[in-house]
Amino acid sequence: MPPNHVLKSPLWSRPHQYLIATIFAVVILAYLVIALYYPIAFIWLTYEDLIGEWSQTYFFLAAMILSLRNVFSKSNYRWFFAILAVACAYVVLEEISWGQRIFGFSTPEFLKARNLQGEANIHNIFTGPYKTFLKDALSYTLAAGLVAYGMLYPLACSFKWRPAAWLQKLGVAAPPLVVAPYFVCAAYLELKPFSFNEAEIAEILVAMALAITALHYRFLTVRELYANGDSSWSAAQSKRFSLWVGGLVITVFSVAGLTTVAAYSSPERRSVIDNRIDNGIEKFAGRYRRYDRCDISNRLYGRLLEDDPDDVSLIRKMAGCYQSLGEQHSFQEFVDRALSIDLAKLEEDPMRASVNRSVVRTYRLAGEEALADKYLLYAFEIGLERIADHPDSVNALYSLGRTYSLANQPEKALELLSRAYEMKPASSRYRKAYYRAKRKVDEQG
Repeated sequence: MPPNHVLKSPLWSRPHQYLIATIFAVVILAYLVIALYYPIAFIWLTYEDLIGEWSQTYFFLAAMILSLRNVFSKSNYRWFFAILAVACAYVVLEEISWGQRIFGFSTPEFLKARNLQGEANIHNIFTGPYKTFLKDALSYTLAAGLVAYGMLYPLACSFKWRPAAWLQKLGVAAPPLVVAPYFVCAAYLELKPFSFNEAEIAEILVAMALAITALHYRFLTVRELYANGDSSWSAAQSKRFSLWVGGLVITVFSVAGLTTVAAYSSPERRSVIDNRIDNGIEKFAGRYRRYDRCDISNRLYGRLLEDDPDDVSLIRKMAGCYQSLGEQHSFQEFVDRALSIDLAKLEEDPMRASVNRSVVRTYRLAGEEALADKYLLYAFEIGLERIADHPDSVNALYSLGRTYSLANQPEKALELLSRAYEMKPASSRYRKAYYRAKRKVDEQG
């Protein structure tokens, strides 16, 4: 077959479009398969200081650098890319908490008291790991903006719709239509439909789409191509841009991987990362359980129990998973194990409200409601006595608030936990307890 005929075939005349679409499909499929079968790997791809988060950061950094190059090009899009460069620089600095993730400095007290994650960044003052009305509003606004800019605007430009042409004339650069799936999928995931850290996947898709968009306009300048789209490109030009895109993606993922290895090689950073992974394992174990994947949940809980075999909370969670799986013998074995540890702690310190609350949870799991109510009453007596003796004690407020929460009295729990949070807003312990209680009240109201 003649070479010229091959070049005119749909695949080889637009290889960059197929490459960009393939990268999107590979990223989405990889995340899906890893989420379903490799939970630890999924945590590495979606948690802070790990390869997924560093990939986001470096794609935004690439978008910033490429945008800055476009600022100095001879086109009417310079002001747009100047704004995009500033926006990407802000995102990069927020992603690394303005250097905190690299240099490990402590969060300033002003931010620690107001930041929902206690970090040295700004966006978590408004959003964070807790569900709030403002967080939901920002998520929906961002999702709408991604769809409008990433899909509707380039579509309107391709159909030469007058308002879109006017925006282009003003200098609003339209992304190539081939990256529309990145933006649309990111918009959907930004709404967190699965509660599975999918917003982190959304961020990497947006970062990739913006980097490819900036690279697209840089290519137009270098190759002196003045068409806004890529429909007029020759096969050779398309192949050349494919190399640019491939080089960008390979470089970013390679540097992200090397950064993760370097961070994990530091004993100090490794300790922080391991602690973060353990927290992620426990959270994801609960998420898998909600999707009836108790087999994966128990695998994760079992890994944590290897490091702390007397963690009663983990033992109860494993017992609950075995109960869901219908493995009654294993369920009873773990309930008995939890109760043995609880009663030993209770004998050692019967006046600790937290120990009594743990006994309540274990007896409830075992179906012993009368015994659970007995120890719940003890927990209340201890908590009320502490409040009477120390009315301004933040620990006493917190403890009694937890007891009211266990007794399914969320309004009273919120009242006490909000007072504890107000007294020590910089404490992540009280902050988490407050937001959980508030969410429970909101759900029931």
